[in-house]
Amino acid sequence: MDVAEAWRALQAQRFPELPFDCGNSADPGIRFHEEVRDWSDKDTTYDQLRIERFIDRYDLRQKRVLHVGMGNSGLAKRFHRRTCEIVGTTIDEPEIEVARSLRLPNYRFIMHNKYSGKNDAVTGSFDFIVDNNPTSPCCCIRHLSTLFDFYVEKLGPSGLVVTDRAGLEWVPKGANPRWSFCFDDLEAASAVVGLSAYRANETVIVLSRSPPMRPGRAAMFRHRLRRARSLPARIRKTPARAYWRMLRKLIG
Repeated sequence: MDVAEAWRALQAQRFPELPFDCGNSADPGIRFHEEVRDWSDKDTTYDQLRIERFIDRYDLRQKRVLHVGMGNSGLAKRFHRRTCEIVGTTIDEPEIEVARSLRLPNYRFIMHNKYSGKNDAVTGSFDFIVDNNPTSPCCCIRHLSTLFDFYVEKLGPSGLVVTDRAGLEWVPKGANPRWSFCFDDLEAASAVVGLSAYRANETVIVLSRSPPMRPGRAAMFRHRLRRARSLPARIRKTPARAYWRMLRKLIG
């Protein structure tokens, strides 16, 4: 069975509620109003923060990070000093304007539609591809397959695609609820292109060609040190019960 047939079989078996081909090649996946898409002036979501906390555990000094849907550029502000390069993509000009205004070193940002199949502007391969809403803007199975082809094309040999259960499940009001994916849905789609899905923790999910690389001891020590240094600021913003949960996680 070739790849196209595999996607058709997957649709029939698992996603019959979703169209196979939307017929829109000009701007696939751009189905929501800009007010829903544009995150340039909004706070970073909790699921995005969990993804960032996951990659914070790694030594990023020689790593390239691709942030699909860069939003407020919070990931770049957090990691640009620690990475080889961060590339952010968006389909909304306000997010480009925010990124440009930051003037961060090691941060490049481009207009790119992840469902388009036109990937020349995204050059090279990446050690981490961050995408906290892989499926919610999607329009059809054909363009979902284009997204997974994009992941495979841009993912380094031991690289990780990193997402979160909350973003994976989220769909806006009025959208086809079947675009809310669970882990098993993502695992089935990933398998078509030769990627495996892994639960990194309770919420973070990674896709890779082989079992995910583990952070080194030194990187984990620095991660815990950064978490400890940020604790006073988090305590000031956190109710007592949540504070004790946070403290137990930090110690553990």
